[in-house]
Amino acid sequence: MKWTKRQLIIIISAVIAAVLITTVILIIVSVRKKTAQKEPRIISISIDAPADIPLEEKERIVYQSLIKAGYSPAGACGIMGNIAVESPDFDPAAVNESGGTLGLFQWNDVGDRKQRFKDFCKENAMNWNSIESQLAFAVYELSGADPIACRLDDFLKETDNSYAAAAEFTAGFERCVSDTGKAKDKYMGSLYPEFYGNYYQGLSKRINKAMNYYNRFAGSEDDADITITIE
Repeated sequence: MKWTKRQLIIIISAVIAAVLITTVILIIVSVRKKTAQKEPRIISISIDAPADIPLEEKERIVYQSLIKAGYSPAGACGIMGNIAVESPDFDPAAVNESGGTLGLFQWNDVGDRKQRFKDFCKENAMNWNSIESQLAFAVYELSGADPIACRLDDFLKETDNSYAAAAEFTAGFERCVSDTGKAKDKYMGSLYPEFYGNYYQGLSKRINKAMNYYNRFAGSEDDADITITIE
């Protein structure tokens, strides 16, 4: 049977599309298999500092805590860039009355994450509205408790790119997807291929803040009179 040029183009296009789809599926399955085996970490954070401290001190406390929890300077700053958009005052007691979201990361009811956070605090005798409990639960989700967020854990420990850290954290942890947005708010990362091309609320702002934190904190000596213990 002799194929026409148009038929050949259609067949070749279909084959290429099938190969690409299969490749993406295999990558996703492979990544999920690797991360599904991780056991979540439950850490205890003790911060020796008064509650009514200035924003700059709260930022430094969060940075130091994330570093002690095992994340790289760039990874920690990527997380902080997102916190700065979700809770600009780094207020762990922040509650969005209209959406019902709460805390540094503004956990919501999607996937029962907010309820799981409250259950985590109850089971581990923690006050929900503290920096300690919220960073502990974030590490718990990142290290294996949340099937999507846990892909971030190793990346945030190893990366030296605060830009990428902020973008990947937005897509995989915050998941604040938007129907529309500007080109600069489009996710172009590689850790979540299934989210590629999605728009995320304030993505460029999160990235800029993360890079500013990195310039401020990375490589600096800690001379603050603050004690942070993580077990």
